[in-house]
Amino acid sequence: MRTIAVAMSKGGVGKTTLSAALSVRAAKDFKKVALVDMNGDQGNLTQWWMLRGSPANPHLFTDHEDMVEDLPAIAKDGWQICIIDTPPGYLEVIETAIMVADVVLVPVKTSIFDAGSLQPIIDLCKKHRRPFAFVMSDVDTRFKAANAAVAASLKEDGLLLDSISHLQSYMVAPNAGKTAAEIDKKAAEEIDGLWKAMLALANKKTGSR
Repeated sequence: MRTIAVAMSKGGVGKTTLSAALSVRAAKDFKKVALVDMNGDQGNLTQWWMLRGSPANPHLFTDHEDMVEDLPAIAKDGWQICIIDTPPGYLEVIETAIMVADVVLVPVKTSIFDAGSLQPIIDLCKKHRRPFAFVMSDVDTRFKAANAAVAASLKEDGLLLDSISHLQSYMVAPNAGKTAAEIDKKAAEEIDGLWKAMLALANKKTGSR
């Protein structure tokens, strides 16, 4: 099983939006895609999944107390992909997700506040020797200089993938249990590219496993 954790110590960067979108995209390629909502305080991913109609694929696992023990059990049951949504702020919870992941996706907005929240995630990924990649989320193309500056800074710390645009579809689709990629061609192209990049990183990490 390939496991992707979506992690950032700051809220509002698009972790849940991307977790949902990646899971739906993954379900096009794999018959058994697992989702784990580790953001118990908000449970936004759980709300989205229930609005969607609690589908069999992707399937949300809510009964998890110890991911170090629970994840192997999920894999043993034949689940092929697992995407973990993490909370902001709770570094112990985030660290657990990073520990069990094959690869970590780190969403970042074009903001000095986001930049200041990056280092703890980078440190945890390095501590547990987990490959990670940045994605700039909610990018407004009108601010080219600011976007370029953030991109240059991120590239100094790690791998930067293609960005996610500031599109209304990312905001409105979850209200109906959808993802932006299901209602917007531009978003579909972005999520498709992001999914393929993350799967390639996960496959590289796991090798023949």
